[in-house]
Amino acid sequence: MKITEKQIKLLELYFKAVANKKRIKILILIKERPNLNVEEISDILKINYQTGASHTQRLEKVGFIYKNYKGSVVNHKISDRGEQFLSFFEKSINV
Repeated sequence: MKITEKQIKLLELYFKAVANKKRIKILILIKERPNLNVEEISDILKINYQTGASHTQRLEKVGFIYKNYKGSVVNHKISDRGEQFLSFFEKSINV
């Protein structure tokens, strides 16, 4: 298998994005309950609002989640890439 430096860098960004248990929990939460905003995510996971905002931004940056704007409210949904990554992890831990 031939992998380019650009692809390796991209994989590094993906793994860094989920190298934090709070971000993993956020990704799973958004998959199970789409359309949550940062305040709801922070309340459910009992984390500071700014921490929740920072983590969702990091997940969005690599394309694992995306924002859905409804007026002044910004909800989050899991992307296909995020679904694929979670599926990869589920298969890996259920071996």
